[in-house]
Amino acid sequence: MASAALKEQLAKAVSGKPVLLTPETVVDYVAALKLPLLAGKTLTGSDSSTGNLNYCFIVAAEGGTPSVFVKQAPDFVKCLGEDAKLTTDRIRTEISAALEFGTCAPGYLPEIYHFDATSCVCVMEHLASHTLLQDHNLQNAVTDGPAVAVAQFMGKVHGSTFSANGAASSSLASSFVNEPLCGITSAYVFTLPFITDDSNSNEPALDSRAAELRGNEALKAAITAAHDRFKTKKEALLHGDLHSGSVMTDGSDAKVIDHEFAFFGPAGFDLGLFLAGYTFPYAVALVQSDEAKMKQLSSAMRACVSTYFALLREAPASLPDATINAIWNDALSFMGCELLRRVLGAAKRQELQGIEDKAVKIAAERAVLKIGELVLTQTADIADTDALLKIIGASHVVEGGKCHIA
Repeated sequence: MASAALKEQLAKAVSGKPVLLTPETVVDYVAALKLPLLAGKTLTGSDSSTGNLNYCFIVAAEGGTPSVFVKQAPDFVKCLGEDAKLTTDRIRTEISAALEFGTCAPGYLPEIYHFDATSCVCVMEHLASHTLLQDHNLQNAVTDGPAVAVAQFMGKVHGSTFSANGAASSSLASSFVNEPLCGITSAYVFTLPFITDDSNSNEPALDSRAAELRGNEALKAAITAAHDRFKTKKEALLHGDLHSGSVMTDGSDAKVIDHEFAFFGPAGFDLGLFLAGYTFPYAVALVQSDEAKMKQLSSAMRACVSTYFALLREAPASLPDATINAIWNDALSFMGCELLRRVLGAAKRQELQGIEDKAVKIAAERAVLKIGELVLTQTADIADTDALLKIIGASHVVEGGKCHIA
């Protein structure tokens, strides 16, 4: 869909509540669009919803190809029901971000075929040969390619939009405030997991550890400082939810999806969340003494960080070392919050939840909590990726007292 048509839909005034699609009605919806890709095809629809917020479908011709992916943003949080109201403007943010990302870093997003502001629907390229990066990293050998691709995406977008004080990109800063979705992040990443709240949960065996962390004043101060930077630091346009469940990969490359959390904020936030996404499977491999997987994950994390900062040192950003170091320290703090909240809070990670052996699961979660605590409280001592990997490798002591150092 041409950018002009997308901008026209974005400018359209919308009122009323969108009619929710179903696997049956989405077929007629897509057929009426007369997309050239599906011309003359008999179509079928299926539910492909895996996230917490939106409804997703795959509409395909008989035999499965060609196909498109359909995403609809209801006016509530899907997993909580219609009483949990949420603005439908989030899909407008996603489309607006796609336009900006496509300018800064073309080729890293699925193609958009159609956007309907009234129905809050986006029809896009179906990445049929791709899987979620979080699933791929668990089930297959981990290669550097996807991590490098995401680093290139981050580096190009952050580098093109970077401003030390937000002034140089004031139009982007004002366009991408995204208060509703940033409010969700503030609550579920930086606040609720670290207090007593009904939304939180953890393994009973970790109750005492959870209480210890919530009572750790130095840790709470570090979390509060990270939260303050999340709310006040205006550096670059961000994806805003760049964990490994927001990336699709074919094993060698990557496409970034689900950018409805996009906002103008601290560059280290994207990097921190992405590195956390590699730390969860690392913790599992650590507990299982899977040396090969740990080496693969270490290599990917090193490649990601080096690629990202190399791009930020180049034009147009040309960032000095002091700014690079500040972004790195921010990334570590945000990474720590993400690690802790995925064990203590409401939103969990499949890498941990899918472990059938309870003892292994608890040990992996203990390791994740330890890593999160250390990267938040010892940020100043973690100068580079190697130092980070040493902390990760030392988070679980196995039989004989041996620590795995990547």
